[in-house]
Amino acid sequence: MSHYSEVMIELTDEGCLVAALGRLGFKGKVEVHREAQPLYGYQGDVRAQKAHIIIRQQHVGRAANDLGFERQPDGKYRVWVSDYDQKYNKYNDAWMGRLKQAYGVEKARAEARKKGYRVSEQKLDDGRIRLVMRR
Repeated sequence: MSHYSEVMIELTDEGCLVAALGRLGFKGKVEVHREAQPLYGYQGDVRAQKAHIIIRQQHVGRAANDLGFERQPDGKYRVWVSDYDQKYNKYNDAWMGRLKQAYGVEKARAEARKKGYRVSEQKLDDGRIRLVMRR
């Protein structure tokens, strides 16, 4: 049985987090719950950890556990990812970095749209993303 590790991340906007997960290949595979729901291990066993945003094991990888994002009272999310998935399914620090980048893009796009801007983006050769905002 894999052990879950927790990681706190500075992401607070549920919609932007779900959109960021979509950018990372989980579009249409993310569950969003008002109340935290249990996470499941690779054998279908219920774990003690709960989350509001969940990617179920069948979308995570071979012999995977659920990935979960548990909203905290301060609005930030605690990420629940098993040690196995960090090591073998690559949901590690590099993946967290890509998630944070995708979230940043989604947050910037959302804020720009609120202010009446149209937003286009361009992926640069070095992996960065350039956003262009026009009225």
